[in-house]
Amino acid sequence: MIIERGLMTPDDYDEVRTKALSLFEFGQYEFGKGADGTIYLIDEVHTPDSSRYWIANSYEERFCNGLEPEKVDNEFLRLWFKDHCNPYEDEVLLEAPKELVSELALRYISLYETITNSKVEIPTLEMLNSVKNSVSELIFAVD
Repeated sequence: MIIERGLMTPDDYDEVRTKALSLFEFGQYEFGKGADGTIYLIDEVHTPDSSRYWIANSYEERFCNGLEPEKVDNEFLRLWFKDHCNPYEDEVLLEAPKELVSELALRYISLYETITNSKVEIPTLEMLNSVKNSVSELIFAVD
């Protein structure tokens, strides 16, 4: 049907099919097609927002004891918002407590470092100011 409707050529479909099957073991995903015909992976893949990362060394014991696995995700922050406002209907959301935002950042950094076996480089104030100045220059150049 995708080919019949002209949404993809048979070659494009085969490329997406091959990539999709190779990624299937690891997560869910979506593909899109750029203006130049390039096939792109367009969904968040393997992030703590779209996937559940369970801590391997405690998983089996917790599972056998009927306990939820230790995990790295942002569910605790979602639950805080659910308990303090209605994130689907309120026009303005409350500001999350800094401790929860910091905890989320630490979890994501830890997960990144575990998966990539590398350290996250925290930008210095000088680096951030350099980026800010570069963006400002680009904005003024466009105006």
